[in-house]
Amino acid sequence: MSRTLVSLDDKATAGFTLIETLVALAVVAVSLVTIGALMGSSARGSRKLEQHVALVQAAYNVLWLAFPSRLPPASPAQSGESMAHLWRAQAQPFAIDVGAPANTSAWLPQRITLQVRSPSGGTMELETVRLFRRRAE
Repeated sequence: MSRTLVSLDDKATAGFTLIETLVALAVVAVSLVTIGALMGSSARGSRKLEQHVALVQAAYNVLWLAFPSRLPPASPAQSGESMAHLWRAQAQPFAIDVGAPANTSAWLPQRITLQVRSPSGGTMELETVRLFRRRAE
């Protein structure tokens, strides 16, 4: 085993300089800020998705709660609250074929316009067509 002597010139060039250390810290800081921003946007996106799913679920519940049977609705405009979401529904006659004889079908199509508002203020509006039994006249 032989030992080599390290000269003073070699000791002066050994290790990192202050500039190299500062550059490395800056790269690490930028990386951490980027990762933090990515995690923040991911959390906001998942929260927004959860709110949208809650709105859709509330709208689905309203359609079945406000119009539970196939009988025509008691009133064309209804409103209420479901799953802490406020809602308003409007039923209107759906355009049917004018050439067909009147009252030949047992079913009457109705256009349902539903607006749902979440407690946080997000809103959703959807339009669908439901079939209701024609009332005997």
